Amino acid sequence: MFGPSRSAPATWAFKALAATLALSGLASYNTVAAADICNGHPELCSRSYSNVTYIGAHNSYSVAQGSLAANQNYDVTTQLNNGIRMLQNQGHDNNGAIHLCHSSCLLLDAGTITDYLGKVKSWMDANPNEVVTILWVNQGSIPVARWAEAYQATGLDALSYVPASYPVAYSAWPTLNELITSGKRLVSFMDYQADYSSCPYILDHFTHFWENPYDQTDDSFPCTIDRGTADTPMYMINHYLDKNMTFFGSVIPVPDTSSLEQTNSESGQGSVGLSADQCAAQHGQYPTYILVDYYDVGGGSVFAVAADLNGVTYQEKAMGNGTILAAPSANGTTNGTRTGSTISTTTGAAMSGNIVNTLLLPLSLVAAGIVALA
Repeated sequence: MFGPSRSAPATWAFKALAATLALSGLASYNTVAAADICNGHPELCSRSYSNVTYIGAHNSYSVAQGSLAANQNYDVTTQLNNGIRMLQNQGHDNNGAIHLCHSSCLLLDAGTITDYLGKVKSWMDANPNEVVTILWVNQGSIPVARWAEAYQATGLDALSYVPASYPVAYSAWPTLNELITSGKRLVSFMDYQADYSSCPYILDHFTHFWENPYDQTDDSFPCTIDRGTADTPMYMINHYLDKNMTFFGSVIPVPDTSSLEQTNSESGQGSVGLSADQCAAQHGQYPTYILVDYYDVGGGSVFAVAADLNGVTYQEKAMGNGTILAAPSANGTTNGTRTGSTISTTTGAAMSGNIVNTLLLPLSLVAAGIVALA
């Protein structure tokens, strides 16, 4: 294992030596010419998938102006355009269809996973040199075959990586170039109900990587193993800060938007950069995934951290697209737009001003203490 230095690309090269040259089930490897640039950097093409750090959007679908249930400012297409390469989502059964909902579809319903995956497919078709990861939180333990239907409906099954053997050992992951040239550029995981025998392209989360505690209200962000085991060298850090709010006697965690600038910053107490360093010191390698709220706050600082960990030069770009989608309605549609690129000075006030409207429908759920905004 290498040391926790973030400045020397050689530390990553040491890890890369362990990566196998086997194609790991990528049968169509030679159908496309080798990629010159992989996930934005030529240096990453020869790295194994397990040897790269990716920034993830916590609750990628959860875009709702002024809502306590929101975690992002921009929709999935803009997230991907800005550099997000891991999309974490919650799926719930809603009248026989799988919807993207936050703890309850009464609280926030962002529509069906099929609609969401259709946007991912369109973006991946337009960006053939990019490897993307999806992590599903399977609320209600919905059979994986139903999730596979959405992949098939959108054509994402054809882009999905299927390992030749299962589980995939840390050193057996293909390189980014191999994933890209094979056309199998989407890697999917699910926390519960993954079944390799019936759906070989949705892999079990905890078999392949562990994660630290979530819903943290302390900016020390401990890097202890919360779910999963140390047997899996790949890991994800949940780097989003919450604060507890009390409604009708029930305490629920909500995003601490007032601290976002520091939480998403490159250095200092509570920063994503410091957390990555501390995790590397504790576990001997950097995180594979870093999950954040409102990734755009900080002007790209979370991506600068990932570039540093990967030993590549950060290519600065403007965050967002000038429009923030408004709160989805109960059927998953949106009802307006708001311009702007950060929420550090506006969202807190918007949340306070819209608490009644935001929580009116699910109030009984909150009072019962069964809503958790994780």
